[in-house]
This record gives sequence, structure tokens and C-alpha cells, in this order.
Amino acid sequence: MSYKTIFIVDPIRGERIQMAKFLSEEIITVFTFLSIHDCFKKPDLIHCDLIVFVPRTEKNEIKHLFNIKKKYRQIPIIILLNNDFPDVNLVEISENGFAYPHKAINNEKVREIMLGLLIPEGLPSRTEIPHPVPISDEVQAALTTRPE
Repeated sequence: MSYKTIFIVDPIRGERIQMAKFLSEEIITVFTFLSIHDCFKKPDLIHCDLIVFVPRTEKNEIKHLFNIKKKYRQIPIIILLNNDFPDVNLVEISENGFAYPHKAINNEKVREIMLGLLIPEGLPSRTEIPHPVPISDEVQAALTTRPE
């Protein structure tokens, strides 16, 4: 299974960090940005598999999406609805060249769409990382037979 990269675009720092923690997985790398233009300033450095866009009034509006280059519009995008934008027109977004637009009403729905798009076969089992300092058999026995 290859690693995937997600860009989260939200001008509110606390919301961005909360979303990044919620979406993080072993095989997913999450980057956060203030605006959609920040994502593609150095496009050769990072390949993006999915964009989570949170529109905000006067900071990060839907019209800003239409200013990005057409080659980046092929990346799947999830628009997270909020009080500033309770609904968006996905038909208009599709007509402007976005191949895979989706909308979500909460973080759980974003996660569901993300996993469906990036990992349709399901998440792999978590890898068990051994303790960096081996515990001797004597100490292990003492830990397991501790009197109560």
C-alpha cells in the first residue's frame, strides 16, 4: 500500500489542526494550509492525493478555487460545509473543471469520503512497534506476577 497525501485548507488554525488530527493515519500524510494558493506554490515538492477545502467568508471563498490551475482541478476535493457556507453548488464546481468534487457536513463525513476515495480496500492493520529497550524475562515475570 502506498502512502497518500492530503491537503487541508482552512484559515482557522484550531480547526485545521483538529481536522488534521482526526484524519491522520499511518499511511496518510496530512499538510495544512491557510489558502488554496499556498498548496501549489511549490508543486514539484509534494504530490497531493486529496484536498479538504473549508470555505470561510472573506478569507477562503469558493471563488478562490476557480483561480487555481486546471491541472490541479483533477485532484479530488472535499468541501466541508460550515456556518459561513451551509451549502455549495457541486454542479457549478464541476462545470469549472473540478473532476471529483464532494461535500461533507462534518469531520466524520470527510473521513468517510476520504477513506472511500484513497483506500477503498480498507485500512491496513496497524503495525506493532516493539519497545525500543528490550525487557528482560525476569522483569517481565515480576511485572506479570505482581501481588495486589
